[in-house]
Amino acid sequence: MYVSAHDAGAFYSYERLTGTFEYHSQETRKGILQQPTFPKTVVTSSNHPVLFAAEGSHGLWTAPGKHKFVRVPRLYDINGFGMPWSTWRNVQVIYENGPQGRSALQPKWMKFNGRWGNPKTKCHPLKRIGLHICELTDGPTGIPRKKHHFKCKA
Repeated sequence: MYVSAHDAGAFYSYERLTGTFEYHSQETRKGILQQPTFPKTVVTSSNHPVLFAAEGSHGLWTAPGKHKFVRVPRLYDINGFGMPWSTWRNVQVIYENGPQGRSALQPKWMKFNGRWGNPKTKCHPLKRIGLHICELTDGPTGIPRKKHHFKCKA
C-alpha cells in the first residue's frame, strides 16, 4: 500500500499475522526540506487500513495527530477521527492497457491539471516577505504517475 502526503509517500506491506500494514520505505518526490515521519504501522478495521486525511490539505496519513511535513519553514498537517469514508464500497477500476476503447472511459479527474494548496490567507508568516511556499503547490501525483510501484496481476 502506498500512502501519499504532499511530495512524499510511504510504502507499507500487509502482515497477516498481526492484521496490520508495516512500514517498508518512503520516498520524497521533490524538495530536500520535505522529510515527514510516517508511523511504522497502520491499524486496520474489518481488514481495511484506517487512514486520516489532513484538514484543509491533500495530505494522507497513517495515524491521527499533527504531522510535520516540511522542516523549514515548519509546515504541519492536522488530522483526526472525523467522518469515516468506506472507500472500498465505491471502487472504480481504471484500465490502462485493457481492452480496446477502455482508455477513453477514464474519469475527468484523472486529467486534472489545476493547482492545489493552502488559501492565500492564513499562509505561513514568510509570505510577508514574498515567499509563497505554502500556497498553490503541486497536487498529489496520484497512481497514474507511480506505475512502477503498482503492478497488479489480473
